[in-house]
Amino acid sequence: MADILVPIILKHLIKLGEYEVNLLLGVRDQVDLLESDLQFIKAFLQKCARRRNDPIVIELVNQISDVALEIEDIVDAYAARVIRERRRNLLGKLFHCFGHAKVLHGVANKTTRIMNRVENICNNKEKYGIGEADQPSVDDEEAEQSSIERRRNVDEADVVGFEKDTTTLIYQLTNPENLQLDVITIHGMGGLGKSTLARKIYKDTDVLNHFECLAWVAVSQQWQAKTLLLDVLKSFKQISDETSKKVFEELKDELHEHLKGKKYLIVLDDIWSTQVWEELRVAFPDESKGSRILITTRVKDVARHASPTPPHDLKILDENESWILLRKVVFRGRECPPNLEELGKKIAKSCGGLPLSIVLLGGTLAAEKKSHQSWLRFVANVNLYLKQGITCLTLSYNHLPPELKACFLYLGLFPEVSEINVRDFIELWIAEGFIQSDRSTSIYDVAEDYLEKLIDRSMIQVATKRLDGGVKTCRIHDLLRDLCIAESRRDKFFDIYSIDNNVSLNRKSRRLSIQSGESLDFDLPPRARSLFFFDDFVYPISKSSWKQIYKSTKFIRVLYLSRLEIRKIPSQIEELIFLRCLFIKDCKVDNFSSSIWNFWYLETLHLNFYGMGSLPKGIWSVMKNLRYLYVVVPRRDLDLRNIPRRSLMGKPFWNLQVLSWLHVNKNTAHVIAKFPNLRKLGLSFREEIMEEGEVEKVMASIRRLESLRSFKIRKWSAGRMEVGTRLNSLPSTLTKISLTYCTHCTPFDWEIFKVLARQPYLRVLKLATNDKPWVGHPPHELRVVAGEFPRLQVLKLRNLRIKTWKMEKDAMPNLESLFIHDDIKIMLENLPEDELLCRSTLQLVEVIGGFEVQDKLKTMLTDFKIKHPATPCKINITERYLPPVF
Repeated sequence: MADILVPIILKHLIKLGEYEVNLLLGVRDQVDLLESDLQFIKAFLQKCARRRNDPIVIELVNQISDVALEIEDIVDAYAARVIRERRRNLLGKLFHCFGHAKVLHGVANKTTRIMNRVENICNNKEKYGIGEADQPSVDDEEAEQSSIERRRNVDEADVVGFEKDTTTLIYQLTNPENLQLDVITIHGMGGLGKSTLARKIYKDTDVLNHFECLAWVAVSQQWQAKTLLLDVLKSFKQISDETSKKVFEELKDELHEHLKGKKYLIVLDDIWSTQVWEELRVAFPDESKGSRILITTRVKDVARHASPTPPHDLKILDENESWILLRKVVFRGRECPPNLEELGKKIAKSCGGLPLSIVLLGGTLAAEKKSHQSWLRFVANVNLYLKQGITCLTLSYNHLPPELKACFLYLGLFPEVSEINVRDFIELWIAEGFIQSDRSTSIYDVAEDYLEKLIDRSMIQVATKRLDGGVKTCRIHDLLRDLCIAESRRDKFFDIYSIDNNVSLNRKSRRLSIQSGESLDFDLPPRARSLFFFDDFVYPISKSSWKQIYKSTKFIRVLYLSRLEIRKIPSQIEELIFLRCLFIKDCKVDNFSSSIWNFWYLETLHLNFYGMGSLPKGIWSVMKNLRYLYVVVPRRDLDLRNIPRRSLMGKPFWNLQVLSWLHVNKNTAHVIAKFPNLRKLGLSFREEIMEEGEVEKVMASIRRLESLRSFKIRKWSAGRMEVGTRLNSLPSTLTKISLTYCTHCTPFDWEIFKVLARQPYLRVLKLATNDKPWVGHPPHELRVVAGEFPRLQVLKLRNLRIKTWKMEKDAMPNLESLFIHDDIKIMLENLPEDELLCRSTLQLVEVIGGFEVQDKLKTMLTDFKIKHPATPCKINITERYLPPVF
């Protein structure tokens, strides 16, 4: 664990010095000594990484962990005292505490004693077998880089051994002769691939086209009947505040009414209790429409209880199937060298036919050098771990480099079966100090690289992807989550509190995830640096809980509140003087205190809430170190109108890279000019009328953003969007543009489309109206000429009232994916066949209608698939509800 702790604590010490030059005044020498010692320890830990099972190394690493935590505690205590003193008295800037300096010196002495032992081992490296061979070679690094580039992420389409299962289950789901509501179950042990098989079937085109309504619900061991019903309803309609407040019986009736007269498929993934089915079954009507319920479970009694039809039992893979799967994961379409085949088969066999273990071991092998010697050493390790009773999961975790271990363990903080937003936990990784980058590389690029490495090693599963192919949400297998929790509790990395968790909390844990709506009836770990609260609006967070937060845990750097009812955020929250990252996400907030802006070191601020509360004034005071600002407040967007004049006249704020959603007004041009390093910007236009010269100033300020990659505009007000034709002056660095009209009163300005067609590096374009188009708006002819959109890969159009589409041969030459979504009857009569559908670059055309896909277009696309069976283009035509897209 020390290999994770030391770099994080080292970065924290360095950051303290960067934030405030005078913060450690009087003890700078001691802190410099600690930094030097920690740098030495870090180098040592890297050197002996492959000797993690050596008892001497284990003992030393445990001692290093304890000393590192003690260093962090004492430095934070000293810094907190300086900051509080300075707040009380301006003369406190010269504050010097000899007692703290003495304590710091004592810790340095302890570290020095550890250093002597480290140095002794390093001087006797031959005796202990720690040498140059433990360092990764250039070839190893090149092999890993090659592995990352090939992205060995096995998805549902690559799964081995499910061919017969897939065919059988799809037939059971779509059998036209069986019109009664039928419950089909998939049973098997953890890691066999039940959810993977169900997901593959759920995404199958024949299944999508067979059912009118489809819903996927993850159940898990911690479940609530009301939440499950809401999850089903979310698949069919947008959930209003009124609906979310309904009791279970009312929701059951609403779902039953919605499904009446429809042919539906509901997937209930990972049911552990028969009670779940008993609670939900009455919500699903049986009207002889051929509807189906698909259940996955590890518990055979659940499968037998839910359906008289025998469960579909998944079997472990045989040796040949195991080898085929391992080969796919490791080589991703390439041939396995003959000298590795025998070793590969041994490794596959050692996994006992469990697909999860094979995929995880394959992910680890994919990052290893493809040599006989490297694989021979790996085979020996596999046998050793299996003999000791340690699972393949632990083996995969142990082979992670330290910087990836911390990122991987962190995912265990989230509730079971969560689909985790990638952008959220990347911000959390950065705030925790897990991401190490130099000035030449963006910290976001490094974080995404870490994510890709974990996916490549099959430690993280991709749940959904963005339009540009990047990962949008991810999930972690429940067995891997159990591993995260076990490793973290042992090493005091984090702990979890929930109603069903009877394990006593470790008072030394650095992070705590509270997954219970009840008030805190226990003391929070005083050493905690991160607190997570997850709930489903069962109980409002109490005053006593708030008091625990700002009294018991004074050194919090990360505070994450999700789906909570917050009556008031108290003024005492300013006691969290080290707070770097604050998430208030999907919460109901009645009152904010202005003290929320009294955070000196805040880097990430994500406020997305509803209720009676509104954002207090004074946000400008936290801009100094802010890197990420996302604020969606009730009935309005982020308004930076009242900016202190001295702030506008002062130096730019170089750190801010993400800003969403900024309300556009007469002050916007000055605000944007203060953030020259923005990478992502979201602007929201409402009712305010701006003069022509003011709009031009806004666009001129955006033009100067040389690092801007993603630009989003959201228009709420009626009338023509003044900014439309001025988009021709956007920076050429943009790769993604999203434009959404949030009112049906305004027709889409197609001049914007022509302007954006000239963007040289644009890869993703989203154009939408969020409401149904007003019937008074005339239909439009979409025309794309040669040379327009030279690098566009993804085009998404929604509710734009397009009647005809004309396209020249060399227009959009790199288009890969086309999405046409509508909530009403689609007006589009055809798509250019030779100019668009037959081109080799196009991989996917997806047409979705809320109520009815136009027969002419549907017939044309169906006929095209029949006429061109060899085309690489995949065509999906679906009739189902679509939630709003911003």
